[in-house]
Amino acid sequence: METIIDILFSGLSMGSVYSLIALGFVLIFKSTGILNFAQGELCMVGAFVCYYFATRLEIPYLIAFLLSIAIGSILGALIDVLVFRRLVGEPIHSTILVTIGLASILVALSGLIWGHDTYSINSPFVGKTVSFGGMVFSQVSIVTILVSLVLFGLFILFFRRSLLGIALMGTAEDSDTAGLMGINVKKMRMIAWILGSFVACIAGIFLAEQSFVHAGMAHTGIKAMSAAILGGMQSIGGAIIGGLLIGLVENLAATFLTGFEMGGFHFGDVKDVTAFAIMILVLMIRPHGIFGKKEVERV
Repeated sequence: METIIDILFSGLSMGSVYSLIALGFVLIFKSTGILNFAQGELCMVGAFVCYYFATRLEIPYLIAFLLSIAIGSILGALIDVLVFRRLVGEPIHSTILVTIGLASILVALSGLIWGHDTYSINSPFVGKTVSFGGMVFSQVSIVTILVSLVLFGLFILFFRRSLLGIALMGTAEDSDTAGLMGINVKKMRMIAWILGSFVACIAGIFLAEQSFVHAGMAHTGIKAMSAAILGGMQSIGGAIIGGLLIGLVENLAATFLTGFEMGGFHFGDVKDVTAFAIMILVLMIRPHGIFGKKEVERV
C-alpha cells in the first residue's frame, strides 16, 4: 500500500509540472493558433533565472521566484511583439519552424550566459521532508502539487468569470469576430504569450527543484506536449488532466515495467518513452484528444 501511495504521490508531483507546461501550450495555441515548440525552453529559462537570483546572488527564495516569473512573462511578451506578431496569417509550418528556431536560440543563449553544467536552486524546500501516517513525503513535491492546484483553479475561474478571460476565449474562438466586437486582438495574443510563459517558468522552477537546473531539462516540454495532445489542444481542463495522467502512467511504468521480462524480451527503462507512446496512440485513435472538439469544415 505504501508503494502505491508513493507512486501516486510522485506521479501527481511530476504530473503537475507536465500540466503547467501543457497549459502553456494550450493557452498559446488557442489564442494564436501557434504550436509553440519552445515551451520547454521557456521552462528552462525560468529555472536558470531563478537559480541565478536565488543561488548566485543569494536573494531570498520568494523574491527570486517572483522575479523569475516576472522576467519570463516579459520574455513572452517580447517574443510575441518582436517575432510572432509579424507572422500573423503565415502558414502553420512557418510558425512551427520559427518556434523550433526560437528553442535553439534560447538554449544557446542560456548556455552562453550560465554555461552547460548542472546546477541546483537554493530553495527552502529542497532536501526537506514531511512525515504523515508513517510515510515520508518530499516538501518540494507537496509544494509543487499544492501551488499547481491553486493555479489550475485560478485559471479556470479566470476564463469563466473575468472579462479578460472571456475576451481571450472569444479571440481564440474567432479572432475576426472578436475584433469586430471591439476586442483588441493583438493585445489578447500578447496576453496569451505572457500567460504561457508565466506557467512555463513556474513549471521550470518546480522541475529544477525536483532535479537540477540544466539545458537538457528543456526536453520536458515535448513530454508536456503529449499531455496537451492527450487532453486536447483546445481544452484547458484537458491539459491539466492530461498532464496528471502522463505523470501517473510514467511512474507506474517506471515501477512495474522497467527491467520486466516477457517471452525473452527484456524491457529497459521505459519511463521516458511512455509519454511519447501515449501521444502516438492518441494521435492515431483520437487526434483531437479526450476533451478536444473535432473540427468540422463546412463547404
